[in-house]
Amino acid sequence: MKTNLIILLTSIAVSSLVIGCKNGDSSSYTNPNNGSVGTNIVYPLSKQDGISSHLFYGEVNPSGLGGLKNITVFDAQNTTNKFVENNDTSAIRYPVVTTALEYNATTQEYANLYIDKVSYVSGSTPYVVDMKKTATNTNPIAVQNSTATNISNPKYTKINYLGSREYLIATNNDTNKTILITPEMDANSAPVEFGDKALLSVTYQSYGASIDGYLVYDNLLGEVQKCDLSMNCNKIDIVNVGSRDFEDDIAGTTYSVFLVDDKLYRVDKKDGTFVEISLGSVKIATGHGTTDLQGGSFYFIGEDYNLYRVDILTQQVIKVTPSADTRLERIRGFTNEYVIFGSDTYLVAAKKDGTTTSPILLAQTTRTQGYKYVTNYGIGDNYLFVRYKINPITRNTTYEACIFNNATPQCRKNSFWAGATIKKEGEFTFESSFSYAPYAYIRVDNTDNFGGGTLKAIDPQHPFDDGISMGSIAKYNFQTFLTNSRYKDETIDSDGGVVFFAKDDTTFHVDAFYFNLLKENSLVQLTQTDPFPEVTTGRDHCHGRHCMLCHNLAGGKIYKDINGTKSAYGYRIRLNFEDGTTLLADIAKGKGENFSIPLKQIKGNFQANVVDVNGTVVNNSVAYYHNGIESANCNYCHARYGATRYGAPGAISITR
Repeated sequence: MKTNLIILLTSIAVSSLVIGCKNGDSSSYTNPNNGSVGTNIVYPLSKQDGISSHLFYGEVNPSGLGGLKNITVFDAQNTTNKFVENNDTSAIRYPVVTTALEYNATTQEYANLYIDKVSYVSGSTPYVVDMKKTATNTNPIAVQNSTATNISNPKYTKINYLGSREYLIATNNDTNKTILITPEMDANSAPVEFGDKALLSVTYQSYGASIDGYLVYDNLLGEVQKCDLSMNCNKIDIVNVGSRDFEDDIAGTTYSVFLVDDKLYRVDKKDGTFVEISLGSVKIATGHGTTDLQGGSFYFIGEDYNLYRVDILTQQVIKVTPSADTRLERIRGFTNEYVIFGSDTYLVAAKKDGTTTSPILLAQTTRTQGYKYVTNYGIGDNYLFVRYKINPITRNTTYEACIFNNATPQCRKNSFWAGATIKKEGEFTFESSFSYAPYAYIRVDNTDNFGGGTLKAIDPQHPFDDGISMGSIAKYNFQTFLTNSRYKDETIDSDGGVVFFAKDDTTFHVDAFYFNLLKENSLVQLTQTDPFPEVTTGRDHCHGRHCMLCHNLAGGKIYKDINGTKSAYGYRIRLNFEDGTTLLADIAKGKGENFSIPLKQIKGNFQANVVDVNGTVVNNSVAYYHNGIESANCNYCHARYGATRYGAPGAISITR
């Protein structure tokens, strides 16, 4: 229940300008697993016990970055009693999904996990829908006594606490004051008057205990505060702190972390006390590096191109990587023992305790192969990811669904991970990216060029073997589940049923689908949304999905200069093939600086030209320098700021 990819080409100039990669790619990548694992044995899932809830879906709103325009709540076992709340002009954007569970702090076991509430704003009024199947209410309830009117852009704050407690901040456009809609509210509740504050977290005396207040940032006073449930607040005196300095909560503890001007602060949410954790001489990288939290640790990339872990409890700083690596750009995820990191080109793993003598290579991008880095699932000891290969002869793309489990990665050919669903009873694993116990892996087999194919429910104990086939929908793929994390942690089945979202490969719009993890051929399309119009301003052109979903693996971006510092709008890429034919690349649903090329239409070596709106060539490569399909991933060679490959002169640009 969740809606839950980027690419480049440019040029520069000498007397004979070159755009692209040289023929005869000298790089090599040895697949860590040259074979393929898995059998045709089917391991069906068993029905889960516990509380069941209704399911919901909506029409995807492209102008809301993947949000929903309306809400349909239904009981998959009794569809005649479904109820609908539709308002296409409402400011729903992302519904607030709240789950409930029972938690044992000693064993870290949870039980009776289910979707408790769905909240949203419609017609300037906040609504709460009780999703528990045994609830007597079957209609959306308007939250009473709301003083926030004219709500046009409600903000949603996700609090990962005992399930997925989400809170809706609704703003009055006239007064700029806010109200807080909590998951516990009903028709008789009054929203909490929140003032001009940003909600950072909830507070409690011990993990698993009841919520006793909020951690907030007061926008007027410019300070962090610990407030009780009645909004009586005390200042937490961290010097020069801002709301953006809040990093996150440490899972399974009462600690939150703030990063202020290279100073790391640990805040105890029980009483608002804090300590500064010294990083010694190590500096956190800015611009290219990332920071992240997991379990009781804070991870960051240093200016020396090493990965570091800070033990929040002991305040010890540990170097995770054995040696500096300039390719270290991003932290991708965690398993219980490993941190997964790298860049758009490399995916590697190292032990969290720093004992790995050399990072383990999981995948490496070349001109004809790489990895779909949006598949970011660290589940216990397993890290799920997807590799791809492009066949230069057939121009087809094939995929491998891979798992890294403290050893050499294993993969199943012609498969693609589409997601995971959660057990209703299990144990929290705070050290991995996905904290819950998995009930099912959702895998696509017999994949096409876009990763679409037959959707299957897979037993996590047998991840590479066969599973129950849900069916397939022509032209649709389920990669959208991976790229919008709004509902990832709430993908809980109801009597076996779940809702996933999938993208139409030809018109790029997204629809909702229902299927039952326990029943063959149960895949049903729930919505028939119209293709979205061209969006030409702001971030909305992303449509809530990663760029590769629209741009696929062939394409790139045009800049004004060879360093790639500013986008060039209104220009196109034209390919001249050796047989005399030409191909004008598609505008990839943006302002025109991004372009997409269907792999099937690249039929040999080509010369690349940058053309203006009149078709006049403003920049070009020499002759037929690009080696067909191997040069389709333009950004791989034409990187920004001089990070080019195989003789590419720089980013694709309009100037020589």
